[in-house]
Amino acid sequence: MASRRISTDQRSMLWVIATLGIAMSLQLARLPLGILLIAVAPLLWRVAAEIRQWEPMPPIWRYLALGLSLLLLLTSYGNVLGRSAAVGLLTVMLAMKLLETYRIRDARVVVSFSLFLAATQFLFNQGVMTPLYGAAVVATAMIALAHLHRREAFATTREVPALGRTVYSELGFSFRILALALPAALALFLLFPRWSSPLWGVPESSLDARTGLADTMSPGSIQQLFIDDSPAFRAEFTGPVPRQDQLYWRGPVLWNYDGEQWEANFWSRNIEARERPESTATSFRYTVQLEPNERKWLFALDYPVTVPADTRLTMDFQLLRKTPVTQLARYHVVSNPEFIDTPNLSQVLRDSALQLPQGLNSRTRDLVETWRAQIPDDLAFAQRILRHFNEESFHYTLDAPLLGLNAVDDFLFRTRAGYCEHYASTFTVMMRMAGVPARVVTGYQGGWFNEFGDYMLVRQSDAHAWSEIWLEGQGWTRIDPTAAVSPLRVEQGSLGALSDPRHMLDFGWMRSVRNGFDVMQRSWNDWVIDFSAADQARLFAPLGLQNVDPKGLMAILLGVIAILSALLMPLILKIQGPRRRSALQATWLRFLKRLEKAGVPSRPSMGANTIADTAAQSLPASAREIRRIAELYNRYRYSGSPPQFRELKEAVKSFKPSKAMETA
Repeated sequence: MASRRISTDQRSMLWVIATLGIAMSLQLARLPLGILLIAVAPLLWRVAAEIRQWEPMPPIWRYLALGLSLLLLLTSYGNVLGRSAAVGLLTVMLAMKLLETYRIRDARVVVSFSLFLAATQFLFNQGVMTPLYGAAVVATAMIALAHLHRREAFATTREVPALGRTVYSELGFSFRILALALPAALALFLLFPRWSSPLWGVPESSLDARTGLADTMSPGSIQQLFIDDSPAFRAEFTGPVPRQDQLYWRGPVLWNYDGEQWEANFWSRNIEARERPESTATSFRYTVQLEPNERKWLFALDYPVTVPADTRLTMDFQLLRKTPVTQLARYHVVSNPEFIDTPNLSQVLRDSALQLPQGLNSRTRDLVETWRAQIPDDLAFAQRILRHFNEESFHYTLDAPLLGLNAVDDFLFRTRAGYCEHYASTFTVMMRMAGVPARVVTGYQGGWFNEFGDYMLVRQSDAHAWSEIWLEGQGWTRIDPTAAVSPLRVEQGSLGALSDPRHMLDFGWMRSVRNGFDVMQRSWNDWVIDFSAADQARLFAPLGLQNVDPKGLMAILLGVIAILSALLMPLILKIQGPRRRSALQATWLRFLKRLEKAGVPSRPSMGANTIADTAAQSLPASAREIRRIAELYNRYRYSGSPPQFRELKEAVKSFKPSKAMETA
C-alpha cells in the first residue's frame, strides 16, 4: 500500500502541534495522571486526524472533553489559584484548543500561547538545561509561524508551492535567527538596570508544595524524598570540611505528637534564641547556596553563630526567614558545634517535650517502665534503646510496612523495619515515656563533596530525621537512632546505606556523572541566576562606573544595542527564507556547483548552452558529458515532451570533474 503524501497544509499543522508538544513537555511531568492523559489525548488525536484526514471532532465531544478536564483540574488542585493549578489549566486549555484549530488565526493563537506556556516553566525551574528547552520551543514556533505565513500568503492558490526544504534546513534557519538575537539578549541581561530586590514578590497563597522537606513528619514522609536526586543546597567551606558524621544540617524542630504526625509548636516558631553561640577556633565557616524550596527556613550546621539578613534565629536554633525562599538564596554562616543548647529548660518547654497522646502504645510503655526501673540514668537509658535497635532484628529499609493506630507498638514488636523517621519517632516517644524531654529534628545529613568545584552538594535524597534529648548539664543533645541500625547511613550517606538500587537507572556511575555535572549547574547559578545589582556594579568597576545610576545604565544599553544593530544588520539582510525551487533547478544548481569546484564558475545571466560551451573549453575531457547534461536540462525545461528526469539526475550524479585531472 502506497504511503500517503503529507501536504504542505498538513505539515504546517504538524509543526503547530510539535510546538505545543515541546512546550508542554516539562509541565506534563508535574501533572496528576488523569490530567496528564486529558492533556496528551488531544495532541495524539490531532496528529492522527491530520495524517488520516479525519473530519473535525463534533462539538458535543469537544464540550464533554472540556468539561471533564475542568472537573479533573478542580478535583486534583481544589482551585486554580496556585501556580501549578494555573499553569496546568493553561496546558489543558491549549490542548483542548487543538480540537477546534482549523484556521490560520487559531493556529497562530496556539503557537503564541505555547511560547507563553514555555515561559511559565521558568517559575518552576531555572536550571542550566531550561534555556535549551526554551530555545527548542522558540525554534519550532518560528518554523510553525513561517509555515502559517506561507499558507496565508498563498491562500488564493489553495496550495503552498513546494519549497524543497528539509527539517534540518528549517531548524537551521530558525537557529540562525536565534543566534543573531543572542548578542542583544546578552546586552539586556548585563546592562538592564537591576534592583537589589524584586519589583514584586510571589504571594504565599500562590505557592504550592515543592518536593522537599516539610514542617511536619509522619511515617513515610522523609522516605519519599529518597528517590529525589534534585539538589537541596550547596555548601562551600572556608577551612577544613567537617566529617560526614558532623554534617547534620538543621531544619524544622518538631515538638508536638498526635500519635502519627510530628509538628512544630508555637514556641519553637515564634520565640527567638535568648543566647547566641560564640565563634571559636573550631567553628565551621561556610557559604550556602540554597535552591528555591518555597519554605521560610534555611539550613545550617549546629549551632549558627551568625544570622543572615532578614532572618531570625529561633529558640530551637533554626534559621527562619520572613518570606519563603522563592529564588536562589546565598548566605554565609558560622557554626559552633560545641555550644550547649539550653542548659536550663523551663517548665513550659519541659512539659511540651514530654507530651504524648493518651491511651496509645501500651506495650511500649510497659517495656519502657521495665527498663526505666533498672536504668535511672537518662543517657544510659537512651543507650539501652539504641542497643535494642542494634541487637534485635531491626532493618533500615525503604519498604516499611504500614503502621496501625498504635504506631510505636507496631514498629517495635511487629514490623521492625523502617526509614529514619520511624526510628527517630519511636526513640523520641520512648524517651518521653521515660520522663526524659525529647524532640525530633528534621533536616539533611551528609552530602557529596564535589572535588571539581570544591563544595558540598546536598540532595533531597539526603533528607534525614534524628532526635534530641535534654540532659542535665548538657542541654539538648543529639541522638541519631538510625545510626544504631545502619551506621553506613551516617558514614557514607543515604545512598551508601541501602544496597538495592532505588530504580532501574540507579547506578553508581550515573550518580557520579550527575554529581560531577552539578558543577555546571552551580556555575550557572553563580553567573546567571544569582546575577544581582551588586554584580552589575562590579562589572563596571574597571571602567570607573561602579556608581552608575539606572539612567546611565539605560543610556549604555541603548548605545550597545545601536552598535549591535549596525554590526548585525548586514547579516540580517543576507538571511533569506526558503525560495520556491523546483527539483529541476536543484539538480541544475548541483551541476553548477561541481563545475565551480572544477574551476569553471558561472553567472546567473549565463544560459545553459553558454555555460556548457565555457565549461567544455576549460574541461575538454568532460566536454561530452557537459553538453549532454545541458541538452537534457534544456529539453526538460522547454520541450513539450521532456525526457525522463531520472536520466538527468543520474547524469549529474555521475559527473565528477576535477581541475587537476583536466590540466594534467
